[in-house]
Amino acid sequence: MKAIEIKKDIYWTGVKDWTLTNFHGHLTPMHSTYNSYVILDEKITIVDGAKITLSDEMVERVKTVADFSKVSYLVVNHVEMDHSGNIPILMKLAPQIKIITDSAGKMALEEHYDTTGWEYVIVKAGDEVSIGKRTLVFVPTPMLHWPDSMVTYVKEDRLLLSNDAFGQHVCASSIFVKDVPIGVVLKEAKNYYANILTPFGMQAVKAVESLKDLEIDMIAPGHGCIWSGGEEVSLIIDTYRKWSSGEDKGYAVVVYDTMWGSTAKLADAVKSAFDDMGIPVVKCSLKDMHYSVVVTELMEAKYVAVGTPTLNNQLYPSIAQFLTYIKGLGFKNKVGFAFNSYGWKPGVANYIQEYFTQMGWQTKEPFAERFVPNSDILEQIKEHVKKQFS
Repeated sequence: MKAIEIKKDIYWTGVKDWTLTNFHGHLTPMHSTYNSYVILDEKITIVDGAKITLSDEMVERVKTVADFSKVSYLVVNHVEMDHSGNIPILMKLAPQIKIITDSAGKMALEEHYDTTGWEYVIVKAGDEVSIGKRTLVFVPTPMLHWPDSMVTYVKEDRLLLSNDAFGQHVCASSIFVKDVPIGVVLKEAKNYYANILTPFGMQAVKAVESLKDLEIDMIAPGHGCIWSGGEEVSLIIDTYRKWSSGEDKGYAVVVYDTMWGSTAKLADAVKSAFDDMGIPVVKCSLKDMHYSVVVTELMEAKYVAVGTPTLNNQLYPSIAQFLTYIKGLGFKNKVGFAFNSYGWKPGVANYIQEYFTQMGWQTKEPFAERFVPNSDILEQIKEHVKKQFS
């Protein structure tokens, strides 16, 4: 449980959660970490806490480099409980600590915990706190993804402690991006952005813009691996800039579930129509893919076709769940197309249309077919799609 030095006298003291497979409803196949950091200086500073269930491990890791009785500050960049859960324990171990946070962070701490007797240093944008040889600079990033969110910049070390920004749910033998296949890290960074930060695209734009004047050669996030060196730092910042812009790559995603195969046949025909038009297309069966994985495919798509069977005159449950989830994420500037297989009552495709409208998407005329579509019907839906999207 030793701390790991990431810069001279700056240590990773976080924990690895090898058991996490689902976070807020989205899959985390690479598990995750809850990263905290200790800065050894005239005023020893801890940055961020950890999930309460893994507190003992974090505490023991801190003890390998610092005496709790000599810690001066605890920076709280974000109060969500995967980062702050063990702060009451840290405060009992070191009651002399002053908590550095912004006004929203103080409010959130008081709404989560018994903060009686805690002392604060309240910071705002651009404020600096000297801890000896080093200067901490604070940049609030409200609603990325909580009102209290902020990042901490260690000026002399060109180190950005970014909490939820630039993170990934990745748990690996190493804590550095350079030691993990870059494709894996970027895939999980995209999964993280799509499922957590998509609703806050404008805030992400502002956050990236607020960092443009900082010299950064390392980004140490609250989850996952650390970006080190100018090339890696530029890569993830540029990637965030692209994701937060909301620009699409012009491809289509066909999302569906099926009861007895009829909706699957329609989905195949819809995919074939996009193929014929030269539009790249991804087909996603919710019977085989979790909705949070589909969301990552959706993020940079232009066209989204959603197909559902009819069950009890309603959307199929997996489709209803998917639509509710993406409505919450607030994807913008998509073109939606609904298709539906039904038995004795048509009209369920209109329920999909309602979701599209609520999200502000452009919509196309839906297509519905009773029971099992024959070859003529499959040609009809292909031509319908081509007419709608040509």
